[in-house]
Amino acid sequence: MIRSVATWMFVWIGMFCGPARAMDIGPPAPPPPSLNAAHARDVMASLRTQAPDVVVPRMMPDLGEEETIERVSGEERGPRIPEPMVFDLVRPLGAKRGEWEANTLALFPLRPRSRRVDNTPDPLGLVRRSRDRKGVEWAPEIEYAFADGSAVEFELPVEDTTVEAYKFAGQTTFGTAFRQRFIHGAQAIIQYDRDPAVWTAALLYIAGWRFDDTWSLFGMTGARGEVAGAVPARRAELLANVSLFADVTPRLVAGLETNVSQVVGGDTSVLVMPQAHYEVGLHWMIQAGAGVRITTDLTLPEIGVRVIREF
Repeated sequence: MIRSVATWMFVWIGMFCGPARAMDIGPPAPPPPSLNAAHARDVMASLRTQAPDVVVPRMMPDLGEEETIERVSGEERGPRIPEPMVFDLVRPLGAKRGEWEANTLALFPLRPRSRRVDNTPDPLGLVRRSRDRKGVEWAPEIEYAFADGSAVEFELPVEDTTVEAYKFAGQTTFGTAFRQRFIHGAQAIIQYDRDPAVWTAALLYIAGWRFDDTWSLFGMTGARGEVAGAVPARRAELLANVSLFADVTPRLVAGLETNVSQVVGGDTSVLVMPQAHYEVGLHWMIQAGAGVRITTDLTLPEIGVRVIREF
């Protein structure tokens, strides 16, 4: 009797309680990923491995953490174009408000010259109407960007220790084009020559193009004329500058500058000046070159140096 009762008790316990289950300790385990989520991850991984590389052309060489003088200025998305050494700019195109710079150009003739061309006593000098002192031509100047893309300049052309003229210039940037490989603007110059007293005005269109990380081209074209002064016959001339540059290293630029001046009804003057620009540091640069100035029956080899301090 007792055995039958015990047997029925075990049967009823098994029916109502079911099989024993282990107790889980800690947070519940995450559910297994669904088939759709796993498939989506596989598709994304496949796209990442198969996506082609997108090559974006750079407008300037990679300088690392520091940007130096010829690349610290210019439009944010525009090309950085070096400035010619002899016929330089009023700050780089696209300069930012508040930038300013002091620099001095010096030209050392390698032979004496004394010959009048187009009724000018110093046809290859910085101030052609002035007396030829057969000395060093040099010109300290200061440049200031008073607004984004616009700057002014004051310069003192000097031969040896004699100030020959006062030069004022202004420049503005029009903008960029062709996926920021092209940048252009305009420059205006007013100059007062002291001896003889004559006022000269010039207007130039200026433009630069960057081909790739290494090569760039800069050009200027315009006219200059004597607008007032005690001279018997006022001259007008056409001006052009073409300069080709190669970024050799992040701090060294090699260039070939060519300047052409054609007096209306008179002679042509040409300057060819190979040059190198070396960025000493974030605020200092030195430019140097050796070339030749040529006009009618007169050739003058010379050395040029420009020292730049940017603030």
